[in-house]
Amino acid sequence: MSVFGHQCPARRRDIVGQLRNTDTAPARGYGGSHFAAHADNWCREACSTNSPQLLRHSFKRKDEFMFRKMRDRQGMKPSIGMALCTSALLTATIGCSGPASPTNETSPTPRSDPPNILMVLMDDLGYSDIGAYGSEISTPVIDALARQGTQFTDFHAYSVCAPSRAALMTGQDPHRVGLGSMEGAIAPGIPLNTPGYKGSLEGRYTSIAQILSDAGYNTYQAGKWHLGTGPNQTPQALGFDQNYTMYQGGASHYADALRLVAGQQPPADQVTYEHNGQRIDQLPADFYSTNAYTDEMLTMIDNGQDEGRPFFGYLAYTAPHDPLHVPDTELIQKYFELYSGKSVEQLRANRIDAMADNGLINRDIATRWPVQTPEATTLTSEQQRDLTYRMAVYSAMIEHVDTQLGRIVEHLKATGDFDDTLIVVASDNGASGLSSEMYARAPGARQWLTEHYHLIGDIDAYGKAGSFPVPSLSNAQVSSGPYFHTKNTLYEGGIRVPLIVKTPNAANDQDSPRIVDTFAHISDLYPTFADYAGASLHEPNELSGNSAKPLLDGTTNTIGDDQFGWELFGERAFRDGDLKLVFATPGNSGTGQYALYDLSKDPGETTDLASEQPDQVRRLSDLWDQYAADNNVIPVEFAAVNAASEALAPVIYAMDWAE
Repeated sequence: MSVFGHQCPARRRDIVGQLRNTDTAPARGYGGSHFAAHADNWCREACSTNSPQLLRHSFKRKDEFMFRKMRDRQGMKPSIGMALCTSALLTATIGCSGPASPTNETSPTPRSDPPNILMVLMDDLGYSDIGAYGSEISTPVIDALARQGTQFTDFHAYSVCAPSRAALMTGQDPHRVGLGSMEGAIAPGIPLNTPGYKGSLEGRYTSIAQILSDAGYNTYQAGKWHLGTGPNQTPQALGFDQNYTMYQGGASHYADALRLVAGQQPPADQVTYEHNGQRIDQLPADFYSTNAYTDEMLTMIDNGQDEGRPFFGYLAYTAPHDPLHVPDTELIQKYFELYSGKSVEQLRANRIDAMADNGLINRDIATRWPVQTPEATTLTSEQQRDLTYRMAVYSAMIEHVDTQLGRIVEHLKATGDFDDTLIVVASDNGASGLSSEMYARAPGARQWLTEHYHLIGDIDAYGKAGSFPVPSLSNAQVSSGPYFHTKNTLYEGGIRVPLIVKTPNAANDQDSPRIVDTFAHISDLYPTFADYAGASLHEPNELSGNSAKPLLDGTTNTIGDDQFGWELFGERAFRDGDLKLVFATPGNSGTGQYALYDLSKDPGETTDLASEQPDQVRRLSDLWDQYAADNNVIPVEFAAVNAASEALAPVIYAMDWAE
């Protein structure tokens, strides 16, 4: 019982009764009964809290939040009924803070305010591309966050952009919410209009932004979206109060806003940028994506500083997704000099050694290369220069992101909010080894690319507007470090990604990160954020992840269980503890049938155990079948997937040397 005594429950019933009879709004879902439901919860909170000051602060935040939601979503002005709600809620606060009845119960400890949450998602960042994960790329800001927090070694996403973003926003398997495929790329034999495979959000879900907004958070989104452009698929429709959004899967990073391929809807040449629901017709001349997204997130955070509410910021950089662009030519030159004279084999070996030095892997880990990777001894000097320049621009993009993220960290420190902020840094999938030829497959696409990216194929122009370099399969495997392959595959190199978590009030004096080796997945972040916010989950039984907060708090060593399934473009994988079942096509360096790996002994997925352990193959195959049945996944015959890959792989992994 609260120290505020026996009168709280009665007072709560009285206030809630008044609110149920209040005609606060004509809009469906936001009338008096809706307010009453929230008031009931908030009065319960009042009765369990020990601080009148905290209560007044809490109610002030929450009644303002409800009015803002009504106004923003319905275009309304506050009504008399809404004013009565404010009065009622504040009266509840005062009423509950009256004299306490005698009690022998111990007063509960006052609850602290929920933390700010900043989710930083990088695009196509490889596992070993951050200093804390063994990279030579300078990322001092992210490394410092790791030292103050937790570094995950076995964190996974999906193998391409949009499904990972769907899991992050909805907490569900992407096939349940329309992102089992993306943008017309789909497994053979499955129609593009198949539910679960349409490439944009659909189905039953409540976004994490809405969950946190309902819990009293200001919600901000800046950067890449890639979840659809329909009226029910926008950031504002999903609960973001403010947004600065690039809707498509990728684009030029400069003011020209060029698409990666010509669009089907006008404007055919440019992607869609939007600010708070309004389309941006012309970007500033000095626009660069990483800078702009950082600027906008800083502005959103700063403008909400005086509102007394925590914020949820979703900062989705498009770097280092191709085309590889960065305006800092000195930074490019720095990395070009660093990489000159070093083969991709040397760069990969150096990173593996650094990872071993950091205690992330065993030094003697076995590795392999994708079948399409050119042998270093076969490269001409100009081809080696080409690879080096691509890696230099790629690395410069990553360092630039780190510098820009540093601006936000310094701002939070300057405002006193850094210690009270949960900061999460991750990637949406592994590094991309896909060729620019992938974008030129459709009729007329090659001509469109050369007309709009007029510097395509010019090594000395890499990084500039009008250029179109991609990392290459060789460099992407360097980024994956010891883990095999890259984006677009279900091998570890395609789905195992970095995750760094700086928790609220984290220690500032750690010499090294807390290293966590437990299996985790991007879908775990949704319930984790809700857990930190003290928010209720709307569809808990639909979620595919579990909260990592108990692990981050140090009360457990695991997050849910170690069973997890994937499917993309017909390929399959299932993880159960250290055993992993993979179906990958020969075009993706697979066997064309199920392969079995023991990741505890062979994290590089070099030795197929399927013939030695057929019972485990059958068991994991049955588990994958159950996963598919539970999550709207349509199994495709291996033969059909292998045949499709045979035609596609030579194109998407083609080495697009500069001319």
